[in-house]
Amino acid sequence: MYEQVSLSKFNPSNLKDQFYTVLSVELGNTTIKSIIVTTNIKTNQSFQINKLVYLTRDIRQPKESEQVFGHTIWNKSLSKEAIEESIRDIIITSLEQVNLTVSDLDFVVRSTGVIAISNLANEVGLIIKALSDACLNAGIKPSQMTAPFSLNNIPEHIRKFSFFNNIKFDGSVVSVSPPQTTGLLSNEMEGDLVTAGIKLASKSSSIEYRNPVVSIDMGTTLAGQVIDNSKPYANLLCNYVGLAGGISDIILRGCEIIQDKQSTIDVKNYEKSLQINNEEYHNNTIKLHESIDIMEVSPNIDNFGLVKVHSSNQNKNNVKIIGTKLNDEKKLLKTFKKIVDLSNTQQVMLQIDYLYAYYIKRLLEKTKELNLITDDMTLGITGRAGTTGQKPYLINQYLNDEFNIIFVEDGLSLGALMMARCMNSLGTPINPIGGSKKGYCIMQQRIQKKK
Repeated sequence: MYEQVSLSKFNPSNLKDQFYTVLSVELGNTTIKSIIVTTNIKTNQSFQINKLVYLTRDIRQPKESEQVFGHTIWNKSLSKEAIEESIRDIIITSLEQVNLTVSDLDFVVRSTGVIAISNLANEVGLIIKALSDACLNAGIKPSQMTAPFSLNNIPEHIRKFSFFNNIKFDGSVVSVSPPQTTGLLSNEMEGDLVTAGIKLASKSSSIEYRNPVVSIDMGTTLAGQVIDNSKPYANLLCNYVGLAGGISDIILRGCEIIQDKQSTIDVKNYEKSLQINNEEYHNNTIKLHESIDIMEVSPNIDNFGLVKVHSSNQNKNNVKIIGTKLNDEKKLLKTFKKIVDLSNTQQVMLQIDYLYAYYIKRLLEKTKELNLITDDMTLGITGRAGTTGQKPYLINQYLNDEFNIIFVEDGLSLGALMMARCMNSLGTPINPIGGSKKGYCIMQQRIQKKK
């Protein structure tokens, strides 16, 4: 069973006291997103007020007086000042489009996927500061971006729904224990937020996505987690790292289907079912995967698939790491050119859909080999390389109904909303997002644990 989920649209004129409204701004390797989401705390239903997407490649070039501190996966030069301008502009525009102001927001969360890239991993502080300064320049108050120190710091209209006096934010996001060792991977926070975001989105589906779960973010780079069913806080068993959507970008550029600065999002996906030769596409997929490694990442590796790995911390942590990378880019391109009619865009994109469906199959098979998968786990997938075109259907076919699967748009941004709710202790005991499948709210267990 699988289900594709996106939040229902919401008219901001209908906002009432029980609604908690968050703007999530995300700087990725391919896109910049500003998503305004509101949640009815009484019912745990979430709605999308607005979503605005810019392309990261359109960030202006750094001026001569500005320091270039790194590049995205397609070699886009970045400066702190250029990032600030783009983030400020997308925030202001996304609010203006729905006639909202900064004062209508209860919280603002910033997240980034670009720091997963190894040449930017050491600049995390500068990037986070650029995002923070951009928010301030857009008129957002510092109190709208930080965890409250007391109940009085929580917006007044939502204060009565907060459990702040019972349980304060302790780093746990949606009932997953914070890692014992941080700084292991440059995309750790992405994995945390994606898991939380899929849990939130599942409340708009018929599939229960509560612990234990597997989350996979198929953005330009790969992120995600395997989470067990420990109580009251679940444990992180595995992180995913490496290349995901970046592989198809490399293919399409190398085959001259798109220009060097473009990506797969510039090519049309075919959503409807097609009359296809499954065996032929599958056999071609196997050939393409000869150039893709999916394996456990050893402790002495400093980066894997362009994602920074802090190997000095790896031995301090029992968390497994599974990564993906290209072992032979030239062979991959040569094979793709040989097996696909490059003039047929529909065939090109369908072959890429097959490539990623088999990618998910291999990723989960490797996870099973490490004895990390249990029969009661639910699978959640987000990101362009996992949710577009025919990928959901093909992924379900390749997995042979082994998992209940939920496909979610914008898992990272929705996770930012959940982070904000956790910071403000805004749980919903009658319809909990955290805890275990078919289980009760874990609020009392958490309170007892803190005594």
